[in-house]
Amino acid sequence: SLRMAPKRKRKPRAERKRGDDDSGDEAAPSTSSAHVGLEHLPAGVLDLILRRLDHDSLFQCAFVCKAWRDTLTKDLEGVTSEVWRTRLAEYVDANIDKLCDLDKDAARKPGGSFVPNPMSQEDWNSEGRRKVRRYYAPLLAARTMCQPPESGEEKHFMHVHSGLTPVKVSSTENDAERSRENENEENEEDAGAAPDGGAGAVDYAALNPLALYRVLHEETCFDCREMMSQSDVERNAVMRTTAGKLRVRLCRSCSEQYGGKPNRRMRLVTFSRCKEDWCLRPADLDGLPYGLDTNPENARWDPMRLYRKVDVVERALRRWKTRKGLEKEQKKRKLR
Repeated sequence: SLRMAPKRKRKPRAERKRGDDDSGDEAAPSTSSAHVGLEHLPAGVLDLILRRLDHDSLFQCAFVCKAWRDTLTKDLEGVTSEVWRTRLAEYVDANIDKLCDLDKDAARKPGGSFVPNPMSQEDWNSEGRRKVRRYYAPLLAARTMCQPPESGEEKHFMHVHSGLTPVKVSSTENDAERSRENENEENEEDAGAAPDGGAGAVDYAALNPLALYRVLHEETCFDCREMMSQSDVERNAVMRTTAGKLRVRLCRSCSEQYGGKPNRRMRLVTFSRCKEDWCLRPADLDGLPYGLDTNPENARWDPMRLYRKVDVVERALRRWKTRKGLEKEQKKRKLR
């Protein structure tokens, strides 16, 4: 007959009495149950984290909770402003060729001493030139904010088109009012510059980095972050905007790229790529906002649907639980 082994008796746990701890202090809370919010991180750690996030990730964090939104929109020990200055530098780098053209025109301003053949006063005050100066005023302000000018020539190039005063932007209201006063004084002293038809109505130099970033985001391409060329501005061209709930601006070159293979610069995903690359069904995309744009393969075909990549990744992880499960399914479909 089989005999069952006797059960071992468990020793009772020794109860911890007060005063047993030599230090006499209260026990520290366990690290497993303690939660540290984004707003409680040190300024240096928060700066390193936020600088590595792209546009979509930053604004997704703002929708997590009120504390995260305030951390990203309000100045937290100067960290938030530096993060948005880093994002502004991306727009400056993407439009460096347009800034070079503006500098060349600024050097030929009537009455200037930078080149021997200055521009005529009539050409400088033409309607097309004024439109260009008004359109690129936020970009010039972003360059001034990211790269403060040092020499007198750089200062002239920074503000000659839009009347911007190349001063360091401060978050306090007093410094903002002081910068406006300096700008007005400089515009009054500059007798050779004609009014730009309301170019100084918006003082971009007095905006904080986040407000200036929003202005540039609305005027540039969603993918390449480029603004329109001077010729397009002079002939009153308008950048393409997708239809539907997701309304974003796309230049013609970026829109045509969605007909081929995807690249890292693309921040949108077509409906067909959602099924092929992310293994999603049409039902998985229900409720997601999408934009409609002209089909790059044939304009007579139905317009293509464009979804944000962050939304598509979220739905893919919801269906396949983990990234490993998604990668496994992708390999499985490639072998078919």
